[in-house]
Amino acid sequence: MSKDLNVLEFYSGIGGMHYSLIDACKDSDFKPKVVASFDINNQANKVYFHNFNRRPVQKLIESIPVSKYSTYRADMWLASPPCQPYTRQGLQKGSNDERSKSFLFLLNSIPKLEKPPKYILIENVKGFEISDTRNMMMEALKDMYDCQEFLLSPLQFEIPNSRIRYYCLAKLKSLKFKYDIPKDKILNYIPGNEFTKYWEDNQDKTSVGIVEDEELKNVVVKQLKEFLEENIDENKYKLTEKSLSRYGLLYDIVKPSQKRSCCFTKGYYHFIEGAGSILQCNEDVDTKETLEEYKLYKEKRNEILKKEELDEKQKEEECKKLDNPLNKLNLRYFSSREIARLMGFPETMVFPEDSSLKQQYRLLGNSLNCKVVAALIKYLLSEKDDKEKNTEKEELENDSKKRKLN
Repeated sequence: MSKDLNVLEFYSGIGGMHYSLIDACKDSDFKPKVVASFDINNQANKVYFHNFNRRPVQKLIESIPVSKYSTYRADMWLASPPCQPYTRQGLQKGSNDERSKSFLFLLNSIPKLEKPPKYILIENVKGFEISDTRNMMMEALKDMYDCQEFLLSPLQFEIPNSRIRYYCLAKLKSLKFKYDIPKDKILNYIPGNEFTKYWEDNQDKTSVGIVEDEELKNVVVKQLKEFLEENIDENKYKLTEKSLSRYGLLYDIVKPSQKRSCCFTKGYYHFIEGAGSILQCNEDVDTKETLEEYKLYKEKRNEILKKEELDEKQKEEECKKLDNPLNKLNLRYFSSREIARLMGFPETMVFPEDSSLKQQYRLLGNSLNCKVVAALIKYLLSEKDDKEKNTEKEELENDSKKRKLN
């Protein structure tokens, strides 16, 4: 028998949570329906409408009265609030950051709803777990909900991309999680999940918040080439000669046969360092040796640039005579489709024709990994089976101390 599941999607972006929800419920009794989504980013809303034929509410979340949220009578809230208050670049102001205002408003709204959601999922960057906003969130939820927290990476789900994120699952106390875990313990696995079983079985050997290469030797991770487009126009994604000449040592270069790539951020294609990996299409060339050759190239180039007897045009002409070793690697950016695949989006997710490549990278960088979130939603909706419930009931009946507490 199917169960209706009405969902509110906050900070909806390009629909990552929506796709995750569909994926999580496809083989279940739940019949999910996103009754409303909310985002103030016009470009993101265009992409959302293009794919779901429904435009998100483009208003500040805190400007909408609680009574309006009550009318949706949602069973589930999905939220990926702004991450900047919890990053180094965002100065880690936490709840004092103006961008935290809407999320704190939502938390304070829950007890005022006629029908509070049964399920809540929150996603944010690593670092949120040590913020004051996290503490305020747990305080706001503690009377009505049981919560479980996670730090997970797509690498744990066979996806060759490092993107550690914080997640909080909240469930009305009357519903109970399928698995009990110690209070305030942050997990690096999803209980009972086949992909994260290694981390569940080796809690004493693994660290929360980081996935080491040694750990990945014990699990399956796909090669990057399984996520690449065929017959792609490589020239469209080539790095400029200017970028190669100046910033070659700052790029994170990966080959198609490798099983890891750096987190793709909204600055990909615009910024250099820490914005995401660059693909080396020529697998036969040794990357480390080439980078050593590049260092010598840089020295020669700098010597030319320091020559006072040459004007700028002459310097430029002299530099062009040097062969940049990085050209042998045939480097290019990952396409937006390839990044979407690494982030677990289905092939059906497409960008409007008028969206620029820079906009696509920016929107993907602000999104989430659909496969990881789908696994969490699936776990959030799971329940203890009747045998487990009966065992707990018997233990309660036979334990006078537990009876008093309940």
